[in-house]
Amino acid sequence: MERKDVIIVGGGPAGLSAAIFTQLDGWSTLILEGNWIGGQVAIAYTVMNYPGFPPGDGAILMKNLEKQVVSPLPKGVGAEIRNEMVTELNANERIVTTEKNQYSAKAIILATGSTMQKLGIPGESKFVNRGVSYYAKRDYKKFTGKKVLVVGGGNTTVKSTILAKGEADEVTWIHRRESMRAYPIMVKRLQKEGINILYNTELKEIKGNDTVKEVLLMNNKTGEQKKMVVDWIVICVGTEPNTELARRAGIDFNGKFIKINGSMTTNKEGVFACGEITGCKEHIITSASSGADAGMSVSEYLALEKVKKGEIFEGAINGKYAEEYLEMLKKKKG
Repeated sequence: MERKDVIIVGGGPAGLSAAIFTQLDGWSTLILEGNWIGGQVAIAYTVMNYPGFPPGDGAILMKNLEKQVVSPLPKGVGAEIRNEMVTELNANERIVTTEKNQYSAKAIILATGSTMQKLGIPGESKFVNRGVSYYAKRDYKKFTGKKVLVVGGGNTTVKSTILAKGEADEVTWIHRRESMRAYPIMVKRLQKEGINILYNTELKEIKGNDTVKEVLLMNNKTGEQKKMVVDWIVICVGTEPNTELARRAGIDFNGKFIKINGSMTTNKEGVFACGEITGCKEHIITSASSGADAGMSVSEYLALEKVKKGEIFEGAINGKYAEEYLEMLKKKKG
């Protein structure tokens, strides 16, 4: 079993930010990510609200962050990332099991982020990747010559619709409300594209054989239902926290989010959590900030554990000298 000081589960903005702080403080840090580095941000469109990053592709922002994390000093911090899906977490023993390996850690940070929310309607699961997708940016080349339906009302929906229009023969956008929740600037852009928009409309069922052939729509004001011929559906109705791993590990929750204290600690000794799974705002900057907090808290936790054993380190960890940590321990005992 391979041993590390810190194992971070999740390679999105929160997990990568946490790694910067733990690795810089001298703790061997391994990030495990089963999908793609950068999480939802890496497949975002134009990121417009991250300080110091002029409006641009989210994948570029995440690639820069990844380079900072894995590049050796002085260009980065020299942490390690492995493309491995975590399948099990033993929170009591701090053992992480992946599809390939098993690891033990002195501290674990959960930064598993979120996944795209499902509608839960008939036909949805059956046609995933065969006419149903949640990430237009990854699948838009499949839209060529097709009739595409986009579902949702936020910024991602608008961007998905515009992207689909560049490839598809016909694009229809539906939203269950009378207005969108996207930024006004995004709404204006959508209107300029001349997209066919159906408000107060819900997707009720997806039908087909091997691939999608048609959908059943309902006007939620009149109750009227109608069929529409489509070839592809992009569902953009928000995200939900990816917390199944934590639930199975016996970690406490506050509603649908992992319960943490002011130090980002869960109810399990040495197990921390950060990002959207803890209920922070769904923005890159807030996820990164949450990850930084977790990284600093883990660093302080490991430093305290070190001095408890009588080990004195050189320099400072998380801005404190060994004697300062000793003083903290004395106050706790007192």
